[in-house]
Amino acid sequence: MQKVAVEFLKRGMIKIGKFKLTSGLESPFYIDLRMLYSHPELLKIIIDEVLHRYDMSRYDCIVGIATAGIAFASFLACRLGKPMSYVRIERKEHGTKGLLEGEVSNRTCIIVDDVATTGGSIEHAYNIIKEGGGIPLAALVIIDREQGAQQKIEKLGLDFYKLYTALELFSELYESGMINYNDFKNIIEYLKTFKK
Repeated sequence: MQKVAVEFLKRGMIKIGKFKLTSGLESPFYIDLRMLYSHPELLKIIIDEVLHRYDMSRYDCIVGIATAGIAFASFLACRLGKPMSYVRIERKEHGTKGLLEGEVSNRTCIIVDDVATTGGSIEHAYNIIKEGGGIPLAALVIIDREQGAQQKIEKLGLDFYKLYTALELFSELYESGMINYNDFKNIIEYLKTFKK
């Protein structure tokens, strides 16, 4: 996984500055991995690393979270030859008006998203999968922003898998000379505010 963080920054998936997050928090960095799917060679490295680090054999179904988690779940499910479903953030207003697409009933599931911040989206998916008769066992993200997601996910009784923490990501960028000391220091100070 060495230099993946550098590629994320070079390709505009990581930005340094001031950004308002979905959670309402202000952050000195922004991570947007939706561009990842425009770079299949980088995506292949990510998928290979997931399969190297984590045993996916216990999951019957890969469940993505709309929107960025859907593409990640699709690629992972195809590689594994497993069924894939996804959870909408908001109920659709037509057809069945469902939040869950695909079949999860009586299947063990791993919830997949690109980035975790507070864990709210994963908790939402967990509840929807349970309502659909599925058995959620774990959550997987590419990057954990370390802002409470791990605690929330583990409180639900799920295993939590991630390829990078924010600290690992920005440490790699700083050590590679891709971000300056002041930006790195600001990010570290920001991340410390979420440690209990």
